[in-house]
Formats: sequence, structure tokens, C-alpha cells
Amino acid sequence: MEFEMIERQSLIIWVYTLKHIKNLRKFGYIHYISKKSKYIVMYVDKNQTENVIQQLQKLHFVRQVDLSYRDDIDMTFKDAIPNRIDPNQRKELDQKSEDFLQRLAQSLELPKKKMTEEENV
Repeated sequence: MEFEMIERQSLIIWVYTLKHIKNLRKFGYIHYISKKSKYIVMYVDKNQTENVIQQLQKLHFVRQVDLSYRDDIDMTFKDAIPNRIDPNQRKELDQKSEDFLQRLAQSLELPKKKMTEEENV
């Protein structure tokens, strides 16, 4: 038996009231319900998307049905923040800077003056 990935589409369903949520379960998997904004995020099989949207729009408590744009968004955020230092490389940079500062301090060390008796008083 081989595992097959089923492609799914996310729908945002805007409703007038949340009383009829149980009726929506037969159309797909309800992922999230916003009580404040009155919308539902539902996943359906990608090949049944158009059919489900038409059926949902016929329901009296549904205000609007939108497709989610999450699949269209590039979700790789590696270079999203400019001049960001990778945490894995931070240790190397810290060690290099510490070595540099130690070498600089050694090269700048001045010979110690001998204190004269006048300076002690």
C-alpha cells in the first residue's frame, strides 16, 4: 500500500451566522472558525473545488466564498530580512571578532611606566 498525497484547496467561507456550522462539515474539513469576523476556513479536495463552491453559494447563511491564496505565496523566508546573521554562523563570527580584538589589544599594549616618587605622593 502506497501513500498518496491528495491535493487540497483552502476556502474562506463568510457567513451571516455561525449557527449552521454543522451543515458545512459535509462539504470538507473545517480547519478554523472565526467567531468575531464570522468566517470559516475549510479544506476540500482540489478536484471538487468548483462543485463545492457552487453548492456553498446556494446556502442561505453563506455570504461569500473565496479561494485562499496561500498556495500562490512564496513561503521561503530565508532572505526576507536583509543583513540578518544566520544563528549557525553567529558563533563563528563571534569567535573571529573576539580573536581580532585580542590581537588588537596585544598590539596596542604600551610599556608600563615606572612610577616615580613624585607621582606616588
